[in-house]
Amino acid sequence: MLLPRPASRPLDLNGLPAASRLETRAALGVTAIATAWFALAAAWEMFGPILAGHYASSAGVGIIAENMLRWKITGPVWEYTASQPPPEMYYCHHPWGIFWTTAAFMKVFGRHDVICRLPAVLLSAATPPLLYAIGRSVYRPAAGAAAAASFVVLPITLSFANLNALEVPVMAWTLLGLWGYVRLTQTSRRRYLAVSALGLALGMNADWPAFVLTGGLLVFGAVRAYLLPKRVFGPVHARRYAQWWVLTAFIAALTVALYVALFHQAGKLGDLLTSYGFRSSGNAEPLSKVLASRRYWIELSFTPVAIAAGKLAALVCAARLVLLRREHDALPLLYLATATVQYVVFRQGADIHIFWPHYFGAYFALAGAALVETAAALIERAAAARRAPDDAALLERAAARRAPDDAARPAQPAPAAWPAPGAMPAWPALAALALWLAPLAAVLRDGLPALRYARETGGRFNERGHLIDSDGEKTAFLRWLAPRLPAGAPVEMHEGMKATWAQVWALGGRVVTPARPAPKQEPPRGAYLVDTRFMLDRDQASLARRFDITAVGPFWALGAAVDPQAAIDPRAAVDPRARGIEAFSFREREPGLLAWYLVSGTEPEREVAPDPFLTWELRTHFGQPAEPPAGAPETLEEKRIAHNIALAAGDGARAAALLAEISAALAPLGARFDDGTELLGTTFHEGARSLLTIFVRAGGPAASDVALSVRSRVVERAPLSTTMADPIYRDVGLPTAISPQRWRAGFLYADPVPIRKRPGTEVFWASLRARDRGRAPALMDRGGEVEVLRLR
Repeated sequence: MLLPRPASRPLDLNGLPAASRLETRAALGVTAIATAWFALAAAWEMFGPILAGHYASSAGVGIIAENMLRWKITGPVWEYTASQPPPEMYYCHHPWGIFWTTAAFMKVFGRHDVICRLPAVLLSAATPPLLYAIGRSVYRPAAGAAAAASFVVLPITLSFANLNALEVPVMAWTLLGLWGYVRLTQTSRRRYLAVSALGLALGMNADWPAFVLTGGLLVFGAVRAYLLPKRVFGPVHARRYAQWWVLTAFIAALTVALYVALFHQAGKLGDLLTSYGFRSSGNAEPLSKVLASRRYWIELSFTPVAIAAGKLAALVCAARLVLLRREHDALPLLYLATATVQYVVFRQGADIHIFWPHYFGAYFALAGAALVETAAALIERAAAARRAPDDAALLERAAARRAPDDAARPAQPAPAAWPAPGAMPAWPALAALALWLAPLAAVLRDGLPALRYARETGGRFNERGHLIDSDGEKTAFLRWLAPRLPAGAPVEMHEGMKATWAQVWALGGRVVTPARPAPKQEPPRGAYLVDTRFMLDRDQASLARRFDITAVGPFWALGAAVDPQAAIDPRAAVDPRARGIEAFSFREREPGLLAWYLVSGTEPEREVAPDPFLTWELRTHFGQPAEPPAGAPETLEEKRIAHNIALAAGDGARAAALLAEISAALAPLGARFDDGTELLGTTFHEGARSLLTIFVRAGGPAASDVALSVRSRVVERAPLSTTMADPIYRDVGLPTAISPQRWRAGFLYADPVPIRKRPGTEVFWASLRARDRGRAPALMDRGGEVEVLRLR
């Protein structure tokens, strides 16, 4: 139960609520640990290549920054162009602050992958200290430490701490603005007015939700200072408060006018309104139904523990604001309103972007400070109540022993019902902080695996069951190819490449043209890139028949700018007269500790090397002359192809020996389908990017719509986790590089399946499935799918 407003708390020489040295030191220790942890989490993989998923938007910001510097323009353009882009190409859905910031970093440090992440990493590292400063200023040091610790354990804040997009800068800059506002109201010093105005201005230039927060703060400030009686929240420095209000309102109006003018000049005002009309679509659905459909995403992002605490904190903050009449208790509620508007009003955006409720992280942190402050006061009040009878008895005994001339002295005042917080001893605040850290530990239990899960999936998590690929191999292929193309050579990508900003960025600033049909006769003027896993078999055959091809794993490059011989390692013994398909493969190794942290902890290190075994396999399957490799096979993959070489040459004994050697290295499956295809077994490599490889012996060419499929489902949530198990079946297997329609009877094929494990016990099943409702081959001795892996 909250009691009436206490007396004003004592202040120290800096105008902050007084606190004991023990509490201050303990709070600073917790904040330092929280800040260091969050900075380390944000900086993980910061020097590595940018891959697919939501994280690819950071590469998009890098492309925009490079265009700004290259063409000396102020507007953002998402794609590289051969000439200066006109204003009609400017991206006008958001303010341009993050693009200007990244351009400034690129101007100073140059074009590097780290520049696409560095602003977000720095702002994320600054956010816990800002939260501590707000909690310390509004309440006390223990509350500030609670705010910092609350922010750094949430799965969503950990997962997107290095995303150089919108939410990270908005939260960091607006928290700076709120801290300046708090200190201004406490000290009336002009420098805090400047800090508040600067922080809110930078936040409004980062994204629109900052306008919601600033507008709410202005409305509250006007009501607090000019409409309510001064006795409600106490007096303010009228002149300084008015200066803050007018300056902040002027900056907000000026920022709106700036972007209206810029967007109008680019002819994009209508486009902006259309985009936000689309983002807010779906509002006809009841909110309860919408939230139920997002339940797993919500629990995965915050955990049920944090959700319950956040709901409780909203009630506590509202009660404190009404009963205790402290104006700064409105700050968590204002941030809650901002996050709610973002998440509820723009429903379409929230349906496809799991990071949409990121702003609730800042609310949760501020609310945690309020909860610790309230708990500390309740603990002290309970202790004071227990001490009251003993204090009364001591006073009675002392009065009995007083001399008669002391009887007229005034009695000692009774203990206050709600002790002044600044006068509290350290132990109640530290006890309240310790109590709050316990549920935060439960939240961190789910935050840690969520951080890795996010990095593995590019921030997409389960993507509602859709196939997820990190593009790790594809990015390595593009980075290997880019320096081998002539300067200025344009690049065209088949639709199967599934082009992203990250792919365009990986090519080093080249003009990239999106999908068009495969060339019919003449080679493309530049380079034409293909991912054969997502290309029809007949189109692959057409390209192989008409063009020279450089194949790197499943990726093909052809065109006037691509010389297969020039791409080959000059040390390799390759016939310079050879034409057709020249194949390379990825050589993978696990990263060392330093590379794991700074470059990639979720992908292996890769290099591209000539592969005569793969060259034979591709040429054989596409009807080209193929010479068997001279060397003996060493890896399991080379032995697989050597088996096929022996089978094609009619060497049954050699093929049988290799088959026995391969089978001995597999976890056996022995699953046969009625078309003669057999799943022999699997290998599983657990590492930075875990890999399941399924070995198949083909019964012959498959029907035109049949493909090898791998799906997974979480069957049990993780131990000690409070988050529900992911209920969605998810496709995890990529199509095979050589289509099953081209398989040959008795040949062995390998299907590598990257494993990005979801939290909990996940089971993986394989099957031959018909993609277009045709008849799929059935297993002869069991149900439609065979279990190939189970991970806990």
